[in-house]
Amino acid sequence: MRVIWSPPALDDLRGIDDWLTREAPPGFALRTLAAVRHRARFLEDFPRGGRPIADGHRILRVHETPYLIRYRIVDAVVEVIRVHHEREDWQLEP
Repeated sequence: MRVIWSPPALDDLRGIDDWLTREAPPGFALRTLAAVRHRARFLEDFPRGGRPIADGHRILRVHETPYLIRYRIVDAVVEVIRVHHEREDWQLEP
């Protein structure tokens, strides 16, 4: 399956990068974003790898980070909808 990123998910990545670049040790933002992108590529082969939540959405945890990938499967495409920190109230936002 092909993985595409929604504009809000790309905004999430930029926000994560900005925050980690300011607040974390050098290189941490780069490693974290690489982990998120690597985990999203997992969905190419295993689109149902995340756990189901409401409205056809699924959540996939990014290993060794506090981030969750929210996505949905539409035909032969996996759409990454958002990337959330596990402490965010991600259940309330689309």
